[in-house]
Amino acid sequence: MPGTATHSLIDPDALTRRFEDIYRESMHDLPIVNAALDVEAIGFRDFGGHSLGVLVTPWFMNLILLPADATWANIAGGDTVPIELPSGKLEMTVTHDERLGVYLSAVLFRSTSDISEQALARDIALEIMRDLFVEAPRGRPLSRRELFTGRQSS
Repeated sequence: MPGTATHSLIDPDALTRRFEDIYRESMHDLPIVNAALDVEAIGFRDFGGHSLGVLVTPWFMNLILLPADATWANIAGGDTVPIELPSGKLEMTVTHDERLGVYLSAVLFRSTSDISEQALARDIALEIMRDLFVEAPRGRPLSRRELFTGRQSS
């Protein structure tokens, strides 16, 4: 993947393979699945030595932080940690996956049912990644609404 940080403990390709397996093994026939979408790791880039990007699946879209070290290994799964992005602080949830290890995530879309095609999901993910690295105006963090719409309140 061009632009992908290669020093995280979990490779974005391994993340994709893991969620493809989850889709195939337990999600494929559930009504929450959007058959127009595939599992894809999008826009991963270096962030403080870690790798940050978006994971699109046929059932959700999450921001994912893949660690370069064991920074969050001793934090219980389900706990949240604050991550300071240029756009502001974001609470991310710690996940301990039996195959991948530890990574952090933040929900972007709980459901992808309204996303009509993979190209649109990719465009949304890339726009979110761009917005995360825009400094918050007047020193305040972007709201979730501002992050998703690109519009800033006055």
